[in-house]
Amino acid sequence: MGYHAANLSAQGLRPLPACQQSAFGKLLQNMKKIARNLACIALLCSPVSGFSDTLSEIFDLALENDPQLRAAHAAYMADKESRNIGRSALLPSVVGSAEYSETDSDTRSSSVFVLNGLEVNSGSIGSGDADQTVWGVSLTQPIFDLPAWYDYKKGASVSEQARFQYAADQQALILRVSQAYFNVLRASENLTSAIAEEEAIGRQMEQTRQRYEVGLLPITDVHEAQAAFDDAKVTTLELRGALNVAFEALETLTGRPHSQLAGLTANFPVSNPEPAEREEWVSLAQQNNLDLKINQQSRDAASFNADARKAEHLPTLTGAYDYRDSDFDEEFRGRNLSGQPINTPSANDNESHVVALRLNVPIFSGGLVSAQRRQAYQRFVQAEENLHAVERSVTQEARTAHLNVITNSARVKARQQAITSADSALEATRAGYEVGTRNIVDVLFAERTLYQARRNYANARYDYIASTLALKKVAGQLSPDDIYQLNAWLDPSLVIEPTTLR
Repeated sequence: MGYHAANLSAQGLRPLPACQQSAFGKLLQNMKKIARNLACIALLCSPVSGFSDTLSEIFDLALENDPQLRAAHAAYMADKESRNIGRSALLPSVVGSAEYSETDSDTRSSSVFVLNGLEVNSGSIGSGDADQTVWGVSLTQPIFDLPAWYDYKKGASVSEQARFQYAADQQALILRVSQAYFNVLRASENLTSAIAEEEAIGRQMEQTRQRYEVGLLPITDVHEAQAAFDDAKVTTLELRGALNVAFEALETLTGRPHSQLAGLTANFPVSNPEPAEREEWVSLAQQNNLDLKINQQSRDAASFNADARKAEHLPTLTGAYDYRDSDFDEEFRGRNLSGQPINTPSANDNESHVVALRLNVPIFSGGLVSAQRRQAYQRFVQAEENLHAVERSVTQEARTAHLNVITNSARVKARQQAITSADSALEATRAGYEVGTRNIVDVLFAERTLYQARRNYANARYDYIASTLALKKVAGQLSPDDIYQLNAWLDPSLVIEPTTLR
């Protein structure tokens, strides 16, 4: 599998940049349509009547049903609002208020005063009610608020960090889907080889028993063959279980069972990465690795937060405008102590406009501002050191992943040659056994070496695929395009199915 995006210009598609907000935009939608059309053509041309799920179809189902990705999307949508939350402290704030109240009261009052040497009693007895309606609008606009500005910059960094985190979660889904799919194919090829080995050793055991019965071989050869056959049966049983477990792992991604998968073609290409130089992949990783970008944004957010807490020592200036309108109606009904009736209605209407500049100067808050400033600075130091650690880790991962691809590419070719050599060795050992120069142990060992070589070759191919995807991920180049490129090398006629334990 090559390392540059496939030439899709004829279909109007381009490789997906790693730093986009979502790795699954229009490119993914177009590729889905193309992949489905190609799958339909392949099925129509295939002699197999069944319907095998392909890698792209599993991927599409995982996009819709994988709970980890859906949780990641919810986290992204939540953290994306940090920018808006921070900006709100810099924008005008308008608050409207309204109030209506009714008051009922019963009053009894009396007083005594002296007038020209005579005591005079006065007072009243009665009830009153009052109605009041108040409404207003208040507008405030920060004019100078440095902490709010830095909090806004921090929120923008948090939102950007969430964008990169979601892209990293999408890349993780690509790896999880491809790993789960190819684990099924790996288990199936290992099981097929184990079954063939069991059958071959079984035939050898029968031939050995027949020769023993006619006196051509000792009983020890029969025991050796029987032991090898029993061991092969155990291996087959274990691999049957591994295949079924691998199918179950797919269900955790898609939420539905799968009974048939398309296998990998025998002519799947294996090559060294392009570009070939290791440091070029290191450079790509330093520029595009999503974990690195996440930690860069985390460092920036911590820096802005430290600046905001430091600025809490500075004064703030706010402009304000208040409008208030109130209507008050009151009436008292009763009598005085002499029995004369009293009725005193009153009304009061008031409208006010207030324009103000408010200057707040922090003086002392019990050490809170200073403590928060020191704490925020240490959080920044922590985030910066974490970034340095990730930078070093990404560099090491890029070099290791590049070396793994080169190693696995060579392993595939070596394992393929090992099959040819093991097959030739088996034929020579069988011929020597027929003429008496080799014993049954040599034959059984050669049999097992051949089938082990086949399993090693299958494992090497899937290790190569896993290492190529891991290299692209660390370099920030992994996208849905890689799923569809791999899908092109799947053959629906190579049906992979769960097995029955027996």
